Amino acid sequence: MQQVGWIFRHNLKSLTQSKAKLLMIIGLPILSILIYFLSYGAQSDTSGLKIGLVNQDQGVYTTQLVDWMKDANTQATSVSLKDGNEKLTSGSLDALVILGKGSEKSIAVLDPQHITVKSIQGDTVNNAVKSAVNASLTNMMTMIKASNDGGQSFSKYAKTFDTSKITITQKTTSNQQDVVLMMSMQILGFLCMMLLYAAGNLGELILQEKEDGTFYRLMSTPLSSKVYLLGNALFSLAVVVTEIVICLVAMRFAFGIDPGVSYFALFGILFIFAVMAVLLSLALGFTATSRKSVSGLQMILFTLTSLLSGALIPVAIMPNFMQKLAEFMPQYWVMDAITTLQQNGNLASISLNIAILLGYALLFFCIASYKFTKNARVNSFV
Repeated sequence: MQQVGWIFRHNLKSLTQSKAKLLMIIGLPILSILIYFLSYGAQSDTSGLKIGLVNQDQGVYTTQLVDWMKDANTQATSVSLKDGNEKLTSGSLDALVILGKGSEKSIAVLDPQHITVKSIQGDTVNNAVKSAVNASLTNMMTMIKASNDGGQSFSKYAKTFDTSKITITQKTTSNQQDVVLMMSMQILGFLCMMLLYAAGNLGELILQEKEDGTFYRLMSTPLSSKVYLLGNALFSLAVVVTEIVICLVAMRFAFGIDPGVSYFALFGILFIFAVMAVLLSLALGFTATSRKSVSGLQMILFTLTSLLSGALIPVAIMPNFMQKLAEFMPQYWVMDAITTLQQNGNLASISLNIAILLGYALLFFCIASYKFTKNARVNSFV
């Protein structure tokens, strides 16, 4: 244990002497929060979004709905369905609101239907625009009820509304909470990718010290190769866990984000993922032939699996075959566990997720052990 402690202290000393590495360890978790915190904060309001309004069922109510949405957002414009789809695809529009055939009658009977919101910018924009549409519909249905009860035309109530700028209060707490939960998921998904890269430094370190001869000089001392690897692995795990703690503490106390899950539960899930990430790094380090090759392999593997797993892009918007493919990625089971807990799940409900993550950890441990003892390139370590 003294030898393991020496390696730990040696790596810690090297780390504290590198301001760039320290900045990355502290800054990357904060950066992952800032990226999504600012993005979601900006998009929760539709006033800055370019919205196309397609009215395929011209009538008193649908026309008024379009007018109100234009008043609420100066960048909202009326477009045809064809032009709207083209502008949505090209990025000229952020979202498209389609009032389809039958929407006029459905609004008249206080049961709005055939109203669709389209966006290729994800659930955040979609939900923000839907919230704006629902707000206008709530105002409209309130006036329709009032006109029916009071015996006056809807147009008079609408005109009074426009003139006096009456605001009708509605509850938006649930929508806001949904945005916070989605933001939390995106932050933690990005963090998972950063944890993989942080743990990946271990594999690069092993190969670098082998290439520059540091390892062989250490092996000329009473230090054994197994103790050397254990010490480096524990230090790598400590660094990754530190990033987890920084991120969760910042979410809780600096940004006041409520992820809808106990922070202790989040730490537990991410800790298991961190152990798996370190073992994966060892497996890759023993498999690759050089530091450059393992660096390139990690970049491709970590980025690709993060994209396919739903850590960076919500699984719900992926095609069906990609959703099936996502289930083979470790990050998917982290995100799925968090989602389950957000939906009032308990420890038993995520037992499969934990078992799969531990299974991945065991798999990578076996690969690393096999490569360490059997591979000819690794035998030089022993």
